[in-house]
Amino acid sequence: MNKCKRVVFVGLLVVMLGTKEVMAQVTHSPYSAIGIGDIQDNVTAAKFGMGGLGVSNGSYYNLNLVNPALLHYNRVALFSAAVLGETKTINQDGFESYAAGSGQLNHMALAFPLLSGKLSTSLVLNPYSAVNYNLSYLAPIQGHPTDSTQYTAKGDGGIDQLSLSLGGELFKGFSLGARASYMFSSIRKESKSVVPLTPINNYLSTLNERLSFSDFTFGLGLAYKFTINKKSSINVGATYDFSKDLKSKLFIRLDQEQFGGGTVFGDTLANDEPVLVHLPEKWAVGLSYNIANKLVVGVDYSSQDWSQTKDVTSGTNIYTKRENYVFGVEITPDITSINNYFNRITYRAGAIYTNTPYIINGIQIRDFGINFGLSLPVVRFSSLDFGVQLGTRGTLTENLVQENYIKVYFGVSFNDNRWFIKPKFN
Repeated sequence: MNKCKRVVFVGLLVVMLGTKEVMAQVTHSPYSAIGIGDIQDNVTAAKFGMGGLGVSNGSYYNLNLVNPALLHYNRVALFSAAVLGETKTINQDGFESYAAGSGQLNHMALAFPLLSGKLSTSLVLNPYSAVNYNLSYLAPIQGHPTDSTQYTAKGDGGIDQLSLSLGGELFKGFSLGARASYMFSSIRKESKSVVPLTPINNYLSTLNERLSFSDFTFGLGLAYKFTINKKSSINVGATYDFSKDLKSKLFIRLDQEQFGGGTVFGDTLANDEPVLVHLPEKWAVGLSYNIANKLVVGVDYSSQDWSQTKDVTSGTNIYTKRENYVFGVEITPDITSINNYFNRITYRAGAIYTNTPYIINGIQIRDFGINFGLSLPVVRFSSLDFGVQLGTRGTLTENLVQENYIKVYFGVSFNDNRWFIKPKFN
């Protein structure tokens, strides 16, 4: 690696290791107020275009964040990054629709081969969960029908993860991988209530909570490629993430003050007290059919039972089982075409159905999305990757909230086999 490339590589590594909370605000949803927020799936912009399909299907040109066993497909140095933009309409019976939007960096990743075609490694920074909500409502005061209390609640942050993965082919067709993730960052929540005492004086209560994380988690992956002929194969894969009682610190402070100013009472209820947040085991399986550099079609299923995870402040169960069903397809008309650029573009489509871990008023919140995407080839083996998802989450029954959303991913994948080859001159 020459001096310039070494500086760029080390610079990217320092940015990833030094980043603290660049992944926050990945979503805007009242459902993210529950527990540790919206659980995020590992996905690049390219994989997002086909619903996040990735348990069994590896790629030479795009990084796989789902299954570390498929890292050995990346035979050259690779840098990947993506940003996510989201706009949604939030609906609830009896209320006007509310439009919300957000956007931020979704992941950064470095990968490079240790033994070309046999063993590769990657370093990835991406979110594990995300919190971003802002709620406001009025509630009547019992015994005072003409008065009401105004409640507001807002939160942000989430859990970020920096993952080091290693994956290689043990023997022809069979590969194995492992991943270690450092979980960090914090979730901040603020709740306020305003109680009218007199026409000119109100009583304000503010509860601030901060939950900070710092711990490691581990996972495994395996994959097998059944060769049909020289170009086509059937691929199977599986991943397993171990359960973990995540070491965390809880801060809670309650302040009561007059609306016009002046603190009546203030108390720190928890000052960075050690607590454990249970992250349940997660397993996934996938099956795909592949025609080399031409076609990929497959399905994935994953399951994670959150029913034993309790809220750290109330001690109550707040979740149920989370399940993902993914279908995806990828087509490249002719990757070697010289005269027709559109034949070298990779086109993708997919669908994802999720039983989220949220259960409210006895109803499990469900999410369904349809995905589209493409990769535009640029210099050498690099690409610009786009993905779009149109979906809906939640329901209007039982006074719940329904979200209709559009998510847009834009990513880049830089592949270059010259990064780790020492130049020679005659």
